[in-house]
Amino acid sequence: MQDLELLNNTFELYMKKGKEAKDKGKFSLAKRNFMLAGETMMQIAKISQGKLKEARLDRARRIVELSERIGEEKEKKKTDSEEEDDDVKKWQQAEIPNVHFDDVAGLDDVKKAIKIRMINPVLYPDKYKLYNKKTGGGVLLYGPPGTGKTMIAKAIACEAKAKFYAVKGSDIVSKWVGESEKNINSLFAEANKQDRAIIFIDEMDSLLGKRGVDTHNDKRVNEFLQQIDGFSGKNPNLLLLGATNRPWDIDTAATRSGRFSQKIYIPLPDEEARRFILKKSMKNVPVAKDFDIEKIVKQTEMYSGADLEELCDRAKDEPLLKAIETDKVVEVTNKDFENVLAIFPPSVTEKEIKQFEEYNNDIESLLKKKKS
Repeated sequence: MQDLELLNNTFELYMKKGKEAKDKGKFSLAKRNFMLAGETMMQIAKISQGKLKEARLDRARRIVELSERIGEEKEKKKTDSEEEDDDVKKWQQAEIPNVHFDDVAGLDDVKKAIKIRMINPVLYPDKYKLYNKKTGGGVLLYGPPGTGKTMIAKAIACEAKAKFYAVKGSDIVSKWVGESEKNINSLFAEANKQDRAIIFIDEMDSLLGKRGVDTHNDKRVNEFLQQIDGFSGKNPNLLLLGATNRPWDIDTAATRSGRFSQKIYIPLPDEEARRFILKKSMKNVPVAKDFDIEKIVKQTEMYSGADLEELCDRAKDEPLLKAIETDKVVEVTNKDFENVLAIFPPSVTEKEIKQFEEYNNDIESLLKKKKS
């Protein structure tokens, strides 16, 4: 009971401070106190039961909604023209990347699917029109972290000769009411000005999370979906690409037909891809005559592309230090790699890989049902 009394007193204090700040026009302070009051009431509800618990949960939600509406117009720090200038500065840095498909290890099936869906429609619009081939919609790349999803996205922009707008959730999401939606609107407006452009949404689950839990997220998702629907089919030279390590956390409305309808699994590199990455990372590096890269390929089955690059970098440490000490060329050996492998496990676990494979199998099963 003492805990409940303390929580009630805390709640009343936050509510009082929130009202006082609101009356004085200190909207940021008011928002923060009302939000804390809502969180405190949520804690009170958790230790309540029955109808009282439901009533307190409902009150907590209403207080949070109240905090979100406070001073929507007055809390803005800049004029509309100043904010508009900032929007342009934020997105105008986009350029065509210098990364080609040949720089991406393996994934031939993925490259083929992307060429058909995203690159060829832009490069050969007349051919697609001749065959009445469906175009438009976005592509979602999903898979474990470190498998090269961002690199693939850059290669797509390079091959399509398109300006590349790489965006993370942190670039879009704002603590200010309405700012996230405004950022989304300005991003699409800026990309639409280009002859060819790709909007690449990295960590898409943080931007388009499942609705029904957070009102901020719901508004953000709704605005993004409206923007997708607005350009879909109207600007064939504006392509939409997403990447995520958690595809199951994305709102299902974002992955329906016409939006991110094609989902492509980017797995851990196979033997051929690991060989490619290791050779690229060790290119022009002095290695021992008996250096066996095939042995390292076999030893790194669960390693991602990012892991392999880190492995190579760490394996060079000891030879480099000895070279500095002796002022002689010290070659990298397989023993250097084995020493690192002993203390540097893969970043992705078997449990995580199993989760991705199960998700991928579910998608393939669903596609087979649609075809049949």
